[in-house]
Amino acid sequence: MTELDEGEIAQTVAEIGPKMADLLVAYLDQLGVEYVFGVPGGAIEPLYDALARSERRGGVRAVVARHETGAAFMADGYARNSGKLGVCCSTTGPGATNMITGVASAYENNVPMLVITAQTAISTFGKGAIQDSSCTGVNTVGLYQHCTRYNTLISHIDQFEHKLAAAIMSAMGSPAGPAHISIPRDVMAMPITVSRG
Repeated sequence: MTELDEGEIAQTVAEIGPKMADLLVAYLDQLGVEYVFGVPGGAIEPLYDALARSERRGGVRAVVARHETGAAFMADGYARNSGKLGVCCSTTGPGATNMITGVASAYENNVPMLVITAQTAISTFGKGAIQDSSCTGVNTVGLYQHCTRYNTLISHIDQFEHKLAAAIMSAMGSPAGPAHISIPRDVMAMPITVSRG
C-alpha cells in the first residue's frame, strides 16, 4: 500500500476550498486511485462535485455507471486488473441497496474495495425523509455488515479521517475485501480547516 503524504493531501485540499468530500478524494489520489465508479444522486452530490474538481486537476475522476450494481462490479474489475483499491459510490436508499450484490461478490473473492454510500443529512434522521438510510430507515450500515471487512457511519467531522483510514487499511489488508463508509450529505459537504505547517 502506498504511504500517504499528509503534506501533499493538505496542499491539494487547501487549493480547492476544502470540504470533507475533497479530503476523501485527496486520500484516494494519494493511493493512486484513478476512478470512482457510481451513479450520481442528491445525497452523494458533494462527492461528485469534489470528483469534478479533481478531474479538472488531472486527478481522480468519476465514471458513471448505468446501475449501482454495475458500479460495484466495475470497481471490482478495476481492483483486480490494476492492483489498486477499487472504489464505488452511490446515493442513499435504493442506490445503496443496489450495490450490495457487487460488494458481496468482492467480499467472497477478497477484492480490495472502498464502498461509499451517502446518507440524508443528520438533521433528517428518523423524520421520514425520503430515502432515509439511517438506523431509523432502511439501515444500509446494518445491511453492509454481512459483506464487508469494515463497515461504519461517519456521523461527524471529527471521525472522518480516522474512519476513512481504517476503512482503507481494512480493504487492503489480509484478507482484502470491501470496506463500507456511509456519510451523511451534510458531513460530506462540511468545510474543513487545513493547517499549513
